[in-house]
Amino acid sequence: LTSNSLKSLFCFRWYIPKEVLKEQFDPSKFPRETYLLCKIQWGDNGTSWKHWVKNYNDDDRHAEVCFLEDVFLMKSNNVNCNITLYLSWSPCADCSCSILDFLKQHSNVTISIYVARLYCVNSEENRKGLRRLHHSPQVNLSVMEMRGKCFNCWRTFTRGGDAYDFWPRNNKTEIIVNLVTLRIILEVSRL
Repeated sequence: LTSNSLKSLFCFRWYIPKEVLKEQFDPSKFPRETYLLCKIQWGDNGTSWKHWVKNYNDDDRHAEVCFLEDVFLMKSNNVNCNITLYLSWSPCADCSCSILDFLKQHSNVTISIYVARLYCVNSEENRKGLRRLHHSPQVNLSVMEMRGKCFNCWRTFTRGGDAYDFWPRNNKTEIIVNLVTLRIILEVSRL
């Protein structure tokens, strides 16, 4: 195998099947597992790296913790790192704390988090966790919308195909509900 074919094999391994992406990131569905798709950019001109993880039934750790403990490897504290996370569910309170603890140790890292749906937002602890993430200068937290982040996610993590295949057209209501709900959760702390 040549180095180019090895590189192609390596990249292909990190693509997610289209059917899985549709199922896991459709906000009108409620799968039991959480998928985390990440894109890591080192420096302003560095090559980006992508990966995805999910939580497994035999592992009590959530996808966010799996990423922070098993996937992310710090290159250098002297190089800025931008991480984009696409999550099928928003982080729970414990995962929000884990992300913030991670960022305290890595001041050169920023994280943009885009969620397909909100996890147990009736829980005050989960709402507090989302607010704490939102208030961190190292975090950008938002709901995935049809245009923009949904299409970017599809193009980044699937092999071939058009972005219009990504999202069923009948879930606009769920996206709007998630956007409004997250906005209300985040604005509560400003009152």
